[in-house]
Amino acid sequence: MNGQGDVRFVLVRPRDPRNVGAACRAMKTMGFTSLAVVLGPLIDLEQAGVLAHHARDVLEGALFCTDLEQAIGDAALIAGTTRRRGRRRKYFALFPEQLAARVAACGPATVAVLFGNEETGLTDAELARCNLAVTIPASPGFPSLNLSHAVQVIAYELARALDRPHPTPFAPIAGRQVDDLASLMVRSLAAIGFRNPRGLQNLTVFFRDIVARAGLSPGEAHRLGVVFRKIAGLKTGRGIDP
Repeated sequence: MNGQGDVRFVLVRPRDPRNVGAACRAMKTMGFTSLAVVLGPLIDLEQAGVLAHHARDVLEGALFCTDLEQAIGDAALIAGTTRRRGRRRKYFALFPEQLAARVAACGPATVAVLFGNEETGLTDAELARCNLAVTIPASPGFPSLNLSHAVQVIAYELARALDRPHPTPFAPIAGRQVDDLASLMVRSLAAIGFRNPRGLQNLTVFFRDIVARAGLSPGEAHRLGVVFRKIAGLKTGRGIDP
């Protein structure tokens, strides 16, 4: 989209092939073609193709993955769509237009937007792998959107935001670098005796989400890593292995 990088729509364990085809059509009407499908039940591509109609090229070019990491491992920012809240869900959720503004600020980086199973949505574990949550406001009396309708709403807001020029001078660090920096930060704190009541894994997820949302440049990420290694060095005398 206008040199703004790659927005990848990720359908996680979809059940109805017709929804997959309709999602392809929804994406293409807004100018998006990057689709990944994390397989649950096998998808009948012929049925999906009927609903894809003139967006069959999106379906044919889709990346079919056996696990979620294949679909999101290279993403600098990962957003998960959800209408459910809870103790194991995200602390807060953005509206679609807020997500779109955040994606536009990412510049030439890969962003993954996840959509869960039609019946159950994203699991707690799948949402935990995301850096932020996005929710589509709907009637409390009937808040559940069809998968392809949710894709259409998100795609529309993203297309509007990405069509405007954004002065981002760098590409933020990618997903694996985000994971490495979050791990370094937690290991540095652990080295000086810090303990988190909810566990170090929970703290790693917390830092990972913050770092991804910050959109750090490689230089900023390196400098932050140096700071945390020096924090560890206050006790160990030599820091920790990056």
